[in-house]
Parts: sequence; C-alpha cells; structure tokens
Amino acid sequence: MKNWRKAACLFALGFVCFSVHHVVRASDHDDGETSTKGRNVNLTDLYVFREDWHTGTSADNANLIFIMNTNPRSVPKQQYYFANPARYEFHVKRVTDKTIAYSSGEDATLRFEFGDPDATTNIQAITVTGIVDGATYTATATTGGAAIKTTTLGATNTNNAITLNGSNVTVFAGLKEDPFFFDVEQYFKVRAGIAGSLGTALSPTFKVAATSNDFAAGYNVNAIVARVPIAFLAGSSGATAFDVWETISIPQ
Repeated sequence: MKNWRKAACLFALGFVCFSVHHVVRASDHDDGETSTKGRNVNLTDLYVFREDWHTGTSADNANLIFIMNTNPRSVPKQQYYFANPARYEFHVKRVTDKTIAYSSGEDATLRFEFGDPDATTNIQAITVTGIVDGATYTATATTGGAAIKTTTLGATNTNNAITLNGSNVTVFAGLKEDPFFFDVEQYFKVRAGIAGSLGTALSPTFKVAATSNDFAAGYNVNAIVARVPIAFLAGSSGATAFDVWETISIPQ
C-alpha cells in the first residue's frame, strides 16, 4: 500500500464555510513550488457556490459547484497536465450552522485522479471517486460509456456527465484563464507605507479595479470543476451548510 502525504493545502489559517445562505471567500493563491513539488501539484484558489447563484435559475438550487485551480501563472498557448499519480481532492464537513467552528474530520471527499497524457491527443483519462460516510463510489466512464477525460488546449469544453451512487455529477478538467485579481505592485507599496518605510509624506492606498494592474491577467490555471448534488454530500443528514477545503496528495 502506498503512503500518501498532504502535499498542499489552500488555507493555512482556515476553511471556506459554505451554506445555502452564505459564502466566505479567501485565498493565498499560491502555496509554493519546491524542488520536490512541481507546478501541477501547486494549489491556488478554491471556489464553492450554489449553482443557482450563478445561473439565476431556481431549479439549480440543489447543486453545488466546486472549483479547484492549480498550476498558477501557466503561460498561455502552452499545454499543462495534471499530475499522475497525485490525488486532487475536495474535502467536505457537514455543520449544523455556518457560524460553528470547524472541529475535525470530514464527511465526504471528492477525489480526481489522472492518467498519463495520450501521446497523440494530449488528453488525460480521469477517475472520479466520491467517499460519503465511509462508502466509496468510483466512476471511470461517463453515463454514455465514454472515458472521463480532460479538455486540451484550444478544444471545446468536455463536460463529463457521470453517476456516483445514483447522483448525477458533471466534471470538467482543463486549462482556464486565471480568475484571480491582485495588484501585487500596489499591495507592496501599501504594505511599505504601513510599515513606515516610505516616509510620512507618502500614504499609498489600494486602487480601484479599473486602474489596477492585475498580475494574474493573461495567465492560465489547471482547473477542476464539479457540479455535485447537495443531497449526495448531505447523505441522510439533510445538511445544507458545509466546511470545504482542498488538498493534493502525492505518494512518498
């Protein structure tokens, strides 16, 4: 049996606490790259929201959208891949109220594992696993019988429709433009001003978006997007509030 270690976690100080009425946004955007941890196992942002908040369609209120972005500052027009044999995972903990602090453990896990890129098409096969209350459900094919696969550079989005324990789940994995917005130059000016190193005559403030320089503009990320029924995650609990965090695990 392989030993697995947690290679990266999005939040060093906390989690995203999600409920049907509330969402918290936070990010460190880049958990760092080392000689033993490459770019494609470098976590960036986590987004979780109810589908109808995006579509405006009330019938979509039964689904959650999970988005994991990795491999920050990927150069445009260059193909990047998900790591094999890494495990890309969303972790879900049910809570009775969004104000309750996280305790320990998790009730559900959404796991994504990728095969090696095809030498001709660059497509990677995906294995999707859902673990809920200790029961494991795995899909290696779509509901139509085709392989679950990534979307390659410049190709039309492949939205893989799969089934986990009778629940309809949709999965996308591929390159997308980095949605993160951060004026890093102005940030360091403001920080220096607060520290007093610029002198009392200078007091820089953050700019509005229209006049800011977004350091992430034009870069891509490797994105995993999953549409998951709330009922699948809630099990028999009926929960509507969840703590969510993400990890990438690699063998050692």
